[in-house]
Amino acid sequence: MIATDLRANPGGTGVLRSSRTLLVALIAFGVLTFLLTRSLHSIPPGRRASSDVITSQARSPLLDKGHAPAGTSANAKNSTLGFERVFVINLPERYDKLDAFTLASSLTGFTHEVIEGIKGVTVVNKTLPSLDHLPEVANPHSLPGAVLILEQKETSRNNIVGCWRAHLNFAQKIVRERIQTALVFEDDSDWDVSFKDQLADFATGARYISGTTTTPQSPYGDDWDLLWLGHCSAQQHPSDERRFVIENDDSVPPMAHRANFNAVPNLAGLGYDNSTRIVFRANNGVCLYAYALSYRGAQKVLRWQNNVKKFEPIDIGIGYQCRDDANFKCIAVFPQIVDSHKSAGRESRDSDIGSFDPTRIRAKGYTSNIVRSTRLNIDNLMNDRMTEVQWDDVPQLTMTRRTRFD
Repeated sequence: MIATDLRANPGGTGVLRSSRTLLVALIAFGVLTFLLTRSLHSIPPGRRASSDVITSQARSPLLDKGHAPAGTSANAKNSTLGFERVFVINLPERYDKLDAFTLASSLTGFTHEVIEGIKGVTVVNKTLPSLDHLPEVANPHSLPGAVLILEQKETSRNNIVGCWRAHLNFAQKIVRERIQTALVFEDDSDWDVSFKDQLADFATGARYISGTTTTPQSPYGDDWDLLWLGHCSAQQHPSDERRFVIENDDSVPPMAHRANFNAVPNLAGLGYDNSTRIVFRANNGVCLYAYALSYRGAQKVLRWQNNVKKFEPIDIGIGYQCRDDANFKCIAVFPQIVDSHKSAGRESRDSDIGSFDPTRIRAKGYTSNIVRSTRLNIDNLMNDRMTEVQWDDVPQLTMTRRTRFD
C-alpha cells in the first residue's frame, strides 16, 4: 500500500508521513490491546457468596487451579480443593459407587482421578510385611464346619489385604509421580454441601497446627505429612495441646447424630459447646474416608507400613503411625467433615469389606456426622433448590461463625 502511494506521488513525503503515522497508531493499538487482555485474564473469576447452594449456572468451572495465591485458604476452594491432585479409590466392578461419587463431586465443584481398588486374592502373602495378626485360616479337616470357617477367614483376609494394598498404591503413586500434595476419598464418601467453606477453615487451622509463619506453597501449610478429614475416631496428640477452634458452625452435627467407633475429643470437657469444631495434631485414628498425604508423608507411609512387625488394617496401621512415629505429623478435624454414606436399598451394596445380609433393605439413606449431606441433596443441587438438613433437631444458630486459636 505504501509503495503504491509513492508511485502515484513522486514527491511522496506527505503520503509517507501519513503512512508512518498510521503504522505507529496500529502498533500502539496492538500493544494496548495486549496489555488490556493480560490484565483481564489476571482478574479472578467471580465467586459465589456461599458454597451452600451450587446453581447450575455456576457449577462448572468454579475456582480454577491457580487463580488464588497458593498459600491462602481461598485456594482450598479450587477445582482440586487446594491439593495438587485428588483421587478416589474404586474397585473396577463397582460402577455404581463411582457414578455416585462422580455426580457428588461434580456438584461440589472438584475434579478427581481414579485409583483402582485391589482384590486381596491377587496380593500374595510373601509381599506382606508380616503375617502376624492376619485372619487365621483353619484346616478344613480339623473339625466339623471348618470348611465354612476357612471360607470366612479367607474372605476376611482378602478384604483387609486388598484395602491395605490400594491405599499403599495411593502413597506409591504420589512418590512415583512426585506429587507434592494429594487428597484421596473412598468411593462411598460423603460431605456437607458447604464442604469448600469447611476446607477453607480447616486450611487456616492446619497452617496454625503445622507452625506455618510464612506464605506456604499449599493452603494447608508445608510442614505436615497427613491431613485426616474423614475418620470414625481421632485423638489429640498428648505432646501438642494447641487447637484451632471454629465456633458457631451450623455444619457441626448435634450430639445425637454423631457416630464414632473409638475415642474422639471430649469437646464439652474442653469447654466447647455443641456447635464447635476443632483442628488439632492427631495421635491416633480409625477409618480412612478421606485423607491427604504430602510427598514426604507418602514416603513415610510406604516405609513404615511395609516394615511393621504385626499386620493391621490400613486405617489402624496409619493411626498407629501417627501415634508412634514422632516425625510423622498428622492433623485431624473433629467432628469429621467427610464420612461414609449409606444409600437407600440393599444393605449388601454398602461395603466391599464387611459382610451383610442380602435380604435387608434400607428404606432411607443417611450419612453420620454430616448435616447437609451432598448425596442426600443431589436432586436439590441439580435443580437449584435450597438444600436440606438430615435431621429435624438441627439448631438454628443466630451467631456468626468465627475462628480462634487455642
